[in-house]
Amino acid sequence: MAPQQIGIYLGSADEVFFKYHFYQVLGPASEYLNFYSDAGSFASSQHDRKVACFQIPYPYTDAIETQLKQVYDFSDVVFIIGSELHPNTVDFIRRNDFPKICWFLCGKLMPNVGGRTFPFLDWFTTSIHFYKNVRPITLHELDPYAVKPFMFDALLGRKKTHRDQAYQFINDNLPDSGIVTYINDYNINFKNNDQSKWQWQLTGLEQHENVQWTVDFVTYYGHRLSLSQIIPVDIYNQTAYSLVCETNYHNDYVFVTEKTVKPILARRLFITLGNRYTLEYLRELGFQTFDGIIDESYDAIEDVTERHQTALAQLRWLCTQPQEQILERARSAIEHNFNLMYRENWYQKFSTPFTNRLLNR
Repeated sequence: MAPQQIGIYLGSADEVFFKYHFYQVLGPASEYLNFYSDAGSFASSQHDRKVACFQIPYPYTDAIETQLKQVYDFSDVVFIIGSELHPNTVDFIRRNDFPKICWFLCGKLMPNVGGRTFPFLDWFTTSIHFYKNVRPITLHELDPYAVKPFMFDALLGRKKTHRDQAYQFINDNLPDSGIVTYINDYNINFKNNDQSKWQWQLTGLEQHENVQWTVDFVTYYGHRLSLSQIIPVDIYNQTAYSLVCETNYHNDYVFVTEKTVKPILARRLFITLGNRYTLEYLRELGFQTFDGIIDESYDAIEDVTERHQTALAQLRWLCTQPQEQILERARSAIEHNFNLMYRENWYQKFSTPFTNRLLNR
């Protein structure tokens, strides 16, 4: 089907985002798509195929639901992309899982929605880009299999319930065993250089003085990327393993971010505090986790506190074991995970179904 026979509805907030992806999948032919920002004009337009496109807003607002209702009946297919998953966005997805909708999500709902659902692993794609295409030498500055002075790092980020639990457990059971940072309050001024709360990878970092959130963009070796996507090389070269405290910890969905990408790219064994079935989801994507070295049954525990307490017990056990033995046992899985993360075309897992359904193939 020729591109000019397709009408595309884009909300004003979504125009730049979707036009970027249309150009990525169609190239210059995307210029022949017919774009609409007015729901009435889109409804009355005459095309062989009509596609409505939305990005789930973050922070979430219900304006998307109003726009969706205006154009749904006039669309052959609706694309909705979610680059964040949180309780309110998951509620939106479940309320609006209508037959024409194709969901492109940065994770998985448990149980999954009934409509067609495809991966949009944007945190994978964007986090890998710098280390693969801009400055690959950064990964060679890491020494993943050397014995380290500290057993683990726990870069906990901003205050959340599961991070409170990790922070308390480490203080009670593993003092001085790892490098631990935690922003244990809700109001923070990043201009104060408090290394108990955060430690940036300062080598190569420019223009970070105005950061308010770790997802804010900074300049790193001349390249613009999110501060949270910078691998902490100096910390990783002092610690053997990583405790990953993911963004969320709820049971009914999985959301995997750059927090998981970084230790995989850095060739590390990691323990995850996050959503239930996070490790199962990673295995579905092709990764190998570390069951057999540690007990990963924690991944399926329903009670959040018990799940994370069980995971933290595995961190405590690791701290009693010789690093060189654990690292050697984990090497095969670590290398597999690195190669998969680094070499897989994660964008194609989105672009192929996106293109096929756009062109009604």
